[in-house]
Amino acid sequence: MRFQKIIMAAAIATGILAGSGTAFAQATASTSASGSATIIRPITIAKTADLQFGRVVLPSTGSATVVIANTADTVATGTAVGLTGIATTRGKFAIGGESAQAINITVGTLTMTGPAASTLAVTLSPDKASGAALSGAVIGSAGSLTLNVGGTVTLPSTQTPGTYSGSFTVNVGYQ
Repeated sequence: MRFQKIIMAAAIATGILAGSGTAFAQATASTSASGSATIIRPITIAKTADLQFGRVVLPSTGSATVVIANTADTVATGTAVGLTGIATTRGKFAIGGESAQAINITVGTLTMTGPAASTLAVTLSPDKASGAALSGAVIGSAGSLTLNVGGTVTLPSTQTPGTYSGSFTVNVGYQ
């Protein structure tokens, strides 16, 4: 009996009976994972109205300003004299996409060019936040959002009379 205890102790010490040898190691293992995706509508933007300052009389001296607010289609403020006959409108854009999604809106710059390469710089004023790079706007529950863009033009008395035009870009994207 004593001999059996000695052999048993030796076997345990060498790991043969304890199962700790490499002969009993696990060679493979596996687990599962799942995948998911939320599919949303593509974002769109369409211009519904151009920014129009109408007909404006130059000041006889100094400078004057024309302001089209982003909240109305008429000349909101300014010191220049506006005339009737050409409609004034703020720029209007219809944004579509998935409801309740946050988006970024970036409004470019506008310089209008007229006769003899004369230019007029326009300070744009979108209605979703201050500044040109807007973030945090959210598409409404109907999947749409309206962006209005007003602008300010300063007219020096020396500005070349004539028709001025130019374009600006509005970019939208999901956050």
